[in-house]
Amino acid sequence: MRLSVLGIACSPRRNGNTTSLLLEGMRTAQAEGHITELVYLSDLKINPCQGCGACSAKGICVIKDDIPMLQEKLIQSDRLIIAAPIYFMGVNAQTKLMIDRMQTFWARKYLLNQSLIKPSGPERIGIFLSTAGTQLPNVFECAERTIKTFFHMLDIQYGESCLYSGVDKVGEIEESPQSFEEVRKATQTLLLS
Repeated sequence: MRLSVLGIACSPRRNGNTTSLLLEGMRTAQAEGHITELVYLSDLKINPCQGCGACSAKGICVIKDDIPMLQEKLIQSDRLIIAAPIYFMGVNAQTKLMIDRMQTFWARKYLLNQSLIKPSGPERIGIFLSTAGTQLPNVFECAERTIKTFFHMLDIQYGESCLYSGVDKVGEIEESPQSFEEVRKATQTLLLS
């Protein structure tokens, strides 16, 4: 079965380490014949959630930007790969900005009892790719919790993660061929699930 695979590059650096890992995952999905789409958050106009509560009434945000387009892609995808770097022990601002704007999905699901996905579609699964400059033992803990919550709200099963600490400078991940092999394997598992 051909799956639609959405990759979201959350780094502000278009050639960043997490983006390099994501591109490897997307190449793997393409090579196996799946439909892929890559979104760079840095290309989108996304404003912060204003906490106005308007989405609680109808599940629609009053802010006019690129979030509705991204939400449609999230709803239509069968598989999701999120690639986000760690800043100050959590996901970077672009990632958090995107996730905060998914409050409309939360309102639809939990307040308005609306389904976000087609009941007849395949089970949706996602993986998380990340790098961090520091090597603190719990550096990915907060980010993983955030991504797992994001996936849960979207009815996406959290597959696995490929997390690499001690990677900071642009291109530094290239010094770790094993990380690309791990991303290939994680993507293959994602597609077979």
